[in-house]
Amino acid sequence: MRNIGNRVRKIASDWLDIPRDVAANVPRILIVGPYRVHVENHQGVEMFSETEIRMRTSQGTLRIAGNKLVIQAIYPGEIWIGGTVSEVKYLD
Repeated sequence: MRNIGNRVRKIASDWLDIPRDVAANVPRILIVGPYRVHVENHQGVEMFSETEIRMRTSQGTLRIAGNKLVIQAIYPGEIWIGGTVSEVKYLD
């Protein structure tokens, strides 16, 4: 059933000329130098410490590692993380 939804989103994005990342609700990760990470379409924070943040996404668990990490802003589906970022990685 999930494949049907994905196909419908792909067809709709092609037909309406909408970027696939918007239509498919996949995570969008913006890394600004080594000091900030912005993640859209996350599904919640699983774990938070000064050296590691893990969050759920539709693609699996996203791990952000670094030093002095802080959540600068968090909204439903959107999060800004500051600090010294050393790694952004999917665990699944």
